[in-house]
Amino acid sequence: MSLIENKRVLVVEDTTIAATYLARELSALNAQVVGLARSKEQALEMVEKTNPELILMDIHLADGSSGIEAARSITQQRAVPVIFTTSYSDDTTLQEAMSVSPYGYVVKPFDVKTIKVTCETALKRFALEEQARTSEKRFKVAAEAAKMGVMELDGNGCSFTYTGAKSLQHQFGASTTIDLDTFLALFDDADKQDVTDSISQGKSLHKTLCIDAENDTWLDIVFSEIDVDNELVNIGAVIDVTERQRQSKKLRLSSIIFDQLAEGVAVLAQDFTVLDCNRALAELIGVAPERLVGKSLFDFGIDPLSIARNRGKKKMLRDKIHLHDARGDEFPALLTVTELTQSGDAERFVATISDITELTRAEKQLESLAFTDSLTGAGNRNYLKLALNDSVFSDNIQALIFVDLDGFKAINDTHGHDVGDEVLCECAMRLKHSIRENDTLIRHGGDEFVVLVQQSDDLNKLSQRLLAAFNDAISVNDLTLTVGASIGVAEGIDGKGADELLKHADIAMYEAKRKGKGQVVFYTSAQSDSIEYRLYVEQGLLDAIINHELYAAYQPIVDMSGNIVALEALCRWKSQEIGDIHPDSFIPIAEETGLINELGLKMLREVCIASSLLKEEGLGHVKVHVNVSILQLNSTELVKQFMSFLDEFAICADDIVLEVTESAMHDIGTRRILRELASAGFTIAVDDFGSGYASISELTEPYTHIVKMDKSLLPAENSGETKRVIIDTLIQMCSRLGKSVLLEGIETQAHANFARQAGCDLMQGFLFSRPKTINELLPEIREQLEVTA
Repeated sequence: MSLIENKRVLVVEDTTIAATYLARELSALNAQVVGLARSKEQALEMVEKTNPELILMDIHLADGSSGIEAARSITQQRAVPVIFTTSYSDDTTLQEAMSVSPYGYVVKPFDVKTIKVTCETALKRFALEEQARTSEKRFKVAAEAAKMGVMELDGNGCSFTYTGAKSLQHQFGASTTIDLDTFLALFDDADKQDVTDSISQGKSLHKTLCIDAENDTWLDIVFSEIDVDNELVNIGAVIDVTERQRQSKKLRLSSIIFDQLAEGVAVLAQDFTVLDCNRALAELIGVAPERLVGKSLFDFGIDPLSIARNRGKKKMLRDKIHLHDARGDEFPALLTVTELTQSGDAERFVATISDITELTRAEKQLESLAFTDSLTGAGNRNYLKLALNDSVFSDNIQALIFVDLDGFKAINDTHGHDVGDEVLCECAMRLKHSIRENDTLIRHGGDEFVVLVQQSDDLNKLSQRLLAAFNDAISVNDLTLTVGASIGVAEGIDGKGADELLKHADIAMYEAKRKGKGQVVFYTSAQSDSIEYRLYVEQGLLDAIINHELYAAYQPIVDMSGNIVALEALCRWKSQEIGDIHPDSFIPIAEETGLINELGLKMLREVCIASSLLKEEGLGHVKVHVNVSILQLNSTELVKQFMSFLDEFAICADDIVLEVTESAMHDIGTRRILRELASAGFTIAVDDFGSGYASISELTEPYTHIVKMDKSLLPAENSGETKRVIIDTLIQMCSRLGKSVLLEGIETQAHANFARQAGCDLMQGFLFSRPKTINELLPEIREQLEVTA
């Protein structure tokens, strides 16, 4: 029968899954799970109610309390073995746990074999310790209180008289005498003649007999030194040996259990030689038990230094080691050495040894799962963190390559995550095939990959090979998709750690993006200066938002007669330290850092104020244009706040024109939002048309009302007819589709004449006015209106 059968077990575990698993496996071992506790307080309460015989205690509990402290409180009040279960096996946690002398320490994840062996070992050790404590207590009581009952046979040989050992009165009756026949009846028939002969012949005799089988009560009868004096015969003594007999039975049972334990167990002398061992240990090592006796623990491949380092520091040594069997084969094992007794210099220990080959294999599989990206099979961020923090590995990293996919987001947004995942897997496979055996590929997150390089002699070739991996299109579900890459490379420098390399490679990758994507850039210190400038601008921009240094300037939009029909709101920043800062310097940084939404809210509120002022002045026919980015449109909160501005200033949606760059309209999410805004009454203008991807198909969408031609399409004085043909064609196409055409960048009269001849509807540029505040423009618009009238 297993030691754990019918034992009352309390499980203290803050994780429901782990607690349920333990309860199920313990019940399968026929243990009685008397409760599941999640905190120290629950554990203390359940111990009082259930009186468990074994406790499995998690070190870190749900309420922030310590399982170690809970175990200390429990063991100070009662004798019960505690086994710690934990996910942590570091030295600090282990040393703290050992301070309460646990009976086992199981590192998660654990299986039923580990649970069974650990519980049985703990129960066995507890039983041995209880036996020792009981024996000490019994002998102490015997020395202080117990007395032998001295028996004398009267001169007629008919009855015994005894003195001392008052407890014997309760065995033989209330009297202090017992007749000879009653006394002889206590013995078996085979022993009666020996007793009779000893009495009559004065021979010595020692008999142990059970006088009460029901209560398991035993006596020792000793006959010796019989002589006759005054017709009384002194025949010896009677000793109550009930406790000794009971302990003897327990020891015999313990010996059987010791031999039958599945875990290898050895009793060790002070010098760690084997005094005794069970069959499981002999089978584990592959030799007969008798051949192990006298062998040193160190003969099995155990490092003496690990024992020496831990002696005197804690009561128990627990360590994963590698042992050698009789054939010389090595296997992983878990060694526990516990101090059994300590008396002067005669120390004794108990060692338990478990084969953890399967556990080690399972741990490696779990480790692989923990450090591998489940989608691409590359290493994940956990693995990157481990590699950068591991001194041996990080010291060998000579370079780091940061790869960011170009165009992936558009694919993911347009075709969905399933197609996006297929593309990521294909990209990861191409990168794996491009790196060398000693290089390590890691998915940093999203569409970013990192390559850890341990040999940098052909770093440029490797980088170009990675870039060329994306030359061919990717086929997914009958789709032909194109993905590129921007690659940043940082080479190792003396004194620079792996974390610094990652930072530098990231900076170089952003520089590759800034230069137009699809290229390799090696890190230089000048790039760091650029990053520092960006951070400086970012902080200044944040301060400008808080200190209200940003304001809106408006540039007029005129019809073909030169009348102002609309105003475009332009964000301006007048820094107290730098002065006027051009939008091209801070708008891209605002988009990268997410501050664009704060700027957007500022501008949208200014637009509502301007529109309100125009109405108050009787100029409600003048529309107000404002640029919105893809990031702003995808912010539900920003759109909601903008709508609240309209209500606050009593502005109608058709008073506002939202300008969106044509490149943003490639995003499927942006197109959906634009349809909703057009339905709400806003006028939508396609900004910078002709400078990017030229989304001709977007012109068929009913939500686009105005097409704003980019100034780059304006023909130069000596540009020939080619550019004129292109812009003439585009303007005619837009007109036929019912879209108003606005040509920006009008700086000369020649530009204005060209716009009129080409059939544009609206013009914008310095020829008509530079951006001004709304208060500066209101008088000009009123004056123009009066002249026209």
